Amino acid sequence: MDDLRQALAQALWRLSEVAFADWTGQMTEMAQIHGLTLREINTLYELSGSGPLKVSEIAARTGLSKAAASQMVERMVQQGLLERSENPANRREKQVQLSPQGRTLTQRFDQEALELMARALLGVPDEKIRLLLGAVNTVLEELEARRAQG
Repeated sequence: MDDLRQALAQALWRLSEVAFADWTGQMTEMAQIHGLTLREINTLYELSGSGPLKVSEIAARTGLSKAAASQMVERMVQQGLLERSENPANRREKQVQLSPQGRTLTQRFDQEALELMARALLGVPDEKIRLLLGAVNTVLEELEARRAQG
């Protein structure tokens, strides 16, 4: 990687560290309020991003054994955060997906993250925010175009 891209990567990483300095504590507090572990929140996000998964896939993505993942999924189904269904491609297989309640909860967590970052940026002058926003949007358009091409 060249020096320019390395410098940008480091700056973006540092920006996320500063902007989300309080995020871990806030996420832990929100998890406790909702009776969830951080691993269960991670599972909600895995399912939010991927769609339905088998328990074995959840186990692989979360670093749990299949038995532990199965127990975690059962708890989350009982809490109303996840739903089980048949895999349309193989009716013998069960898959797990977010319930409407689970989707609402991940959206609430996302909103909290956005608000936290916006608060972190309150002291930055509007002119600097506009410059950064324009640059980030330009880079995002390039990256998204490449992703769409495969």
